Amino acid sequence: MGLPKIKFTADAIWSFVANHGEKILVTIVVLCSLPLAWGGLNALRLKTRSSAEEPAEIIRLATNAKSLLSRPLSPNQQQEFRKSLRATNSDPDATLESWNPKEISRLSADVGFNRPLLGDIQRRQIPVIFPLERLVATAGVVAIADQDELLAGGDPSFAGGFPEMEMMDDPMGSQPTIMSPPAKKMPYVILTGLIPYRKQFDEYISLYSRASYRNMERDIPIWHDFAVERLEVRPGGGGDWEVIDLANLYEEWKDTWSGAATDTIPQQFILPASQNLFNPEEVPIGYWSPLPTLALKPTLTGVDSMGGDGGMNSGSTWGMRAIHPWAKDEMKILLEDQKKLALEQQDGMQFGGQGMESGMEFDGGMSGQSQGTFSPFRDTEMDMEGDGMTEDYDDSMMMGYGPDGESMMNDLDYRLFRFIDTSVKPGSLYRYRITLRAWNPNWMLPRKFLENPESAEEQFVQAASSEPFPSLQAMPLHVPANNVLLARLLLRDEKKLYGLGVSDQELLVLDSNEESGNFELHSITSKPGQIVGSRKGARKIKQWNNRRISVPPHNVDSGQTLLAVAGQQTIDGKKRPGRGFTPPEPLEVLIADAAGTLDIITADSCEETVREYLPTIPGYQPPRPVDPSMMEGMEMGF
Repeated sequence: MGLPKIKFTADAIWSFVANHGEKILVTIVVLCSLPLAWGGLNALRLKTRSSAEEPAEIIRLATNAKSLLSRPLSPNQQQEFRKSLRATNSDPDATLESWNPKEISRLSADVGFNRPLLGDIQRRQIPVIFPLERLVATAGVVAIADQDELLAGGDPSFAGGFPEMEMMDDPMGSQPTIMSPPAKKMPYVILTGLIPYRKQFDEYISLYSRASYRNMERDIPIWHDFAVERLEVRPGGGGDWEVIDLANLYEEWKDTWSGAATDTIPQQFILPASQNLFNPEEVPIGYWSPLPTLALKPTLTGVDSMGGDGGMNSGSTWGMRAIHPWAKDEMKILLEDQKKLALEQQDGMQFGGQGMESGMEFDGGMSGQSQGTFSPFRDTEMDMEGDGMTEDYDDSMMMGYGPDGESMMNDLDYRLFRFIDTSVKPGSLYRYRITLRAWNPNWMLPRKFLENPESAEEQFVQAASSEPFPSLQAMPLHVPANNVLLARLLLRDEKKLYGLGVSDQELLVLDSNEESGNFELHSITSKPGQIVGSRKGARKIKQWNNRRISVPPHNVDSGQTLLAVAGQQTIDGKKRPGRGFTPPEPLEVLIADAAGTLDIITADSCEETVREYLPTIPGYQPPRPVDPSMMEGMEMGF
């Protein structure tokens, strides 16, 4: 019997499929179901619930654990438990917070599988604008350059204003003349805070890096204006929050300031102008407020040996006095990095921020006429009913690079905010809080691109208000009085020079010169329980030409009461430290102002301010110049 012949004709193939096709399909289905069957058998074989996993057994174990934890401890066990708690200094709330945080950060759009598989269909949402962080306030009183004198043709510079006055060469001549440039005293509160710059960028990236409509002008944070709320604490406590009228305050600045002081803060610490965009016809100032030009300090016969700060809180410049503590630490780090780079490159590079130009006019760059609706978004005037993308840019721009390639991000996580409140009253107590506002990136966009269609109607997005400074639990911020009390140590001979008795207690009053308005010192004698002050000419002192003058030159009333004095003010210069020498107690003075606020004055804390203004005190004798011929004779003698 021969083998069957296999034909591969069309009829033969169709005949084979017709006769055996269902068998082939069944075989394929059986083969595909074998892994599933094996998985089911394996689950029945290995995954069967044990007796320990029965619900009843689990409930029994949980009940036993609960009773074990809640059982009363014996006295010995309680004592050991307290020792262990004290030894580890554990905080139950902090322990729970460490593994169960209340805030969950938004997952970045560029991490792992956090991307749509079938194209991006994410619609635009409203971003969270983060509040100002770590608000800090500094209060004081300064002497600013007098704009009225400038308008009248006066020269605020010392030498230019009094060219005819010179130091007398005759030792028996008159007392050196005190030059006091024109000034106005200004109480102030400087508020500084941190804008969460990088955190705000991350918020925008997470929302708009994969949005259905993208535009570089909208997809980066642009801040607009801010509101400053102030609470004046009443003598009995309490008070109401009031919003400061920035427009009125700005008009006052233009009327009283002679110009803006030079800023020494590096530019990378401040928001770029393109990210703090506002219409100057509606918003007078941005997030970095100017500071007024300070008046020159009083000097002797045109020689300014004390610098040009002009304030009672000594410091080299306005900027260094009002810099946020975070910025100081960051500037130290930048300084060290710059020094290392200079050593590596050996090109003499020095660290220094590009300061803002001084003497800026207040209406410069702020008085242009706006045309139409002021907006940072150019696409508001375009037809966006098309595909939705009006500008093509890549993801690197969302990471902080503008269309021209200029980087808007650096290593700093924050940018600085600064505002000066000059409408405060001397001697008052205040609290502050600040609210920021930013442009709404969805303003005037078509509804088809938005998660919430109503989000296109609001022009701005407001942040939550910052925490009050000082906090409600801390003492309010105290603005010092116009007349500030100071203390110093005196030698016995110096007491005689200033007409003071051995037992007299001296306090220095930093007051105003009646003619110039600038600061000057007065030596006042006072007793505990009395208001520190003096009538005109109450004391006689002898000058170096043996002439006697009456001090003070006008009535002085500090408005503050001396309560108590601790320590010694008089130092015996003839005694030398030796065996058995006991240092005197440090001088401390307790005072109270008209509002009842207590303050402690120490000679150590007042030393720098006293040294700077000492030439203005009546009876001051400057160091006498040494004859060069005498110096040569002394050298030859040795």
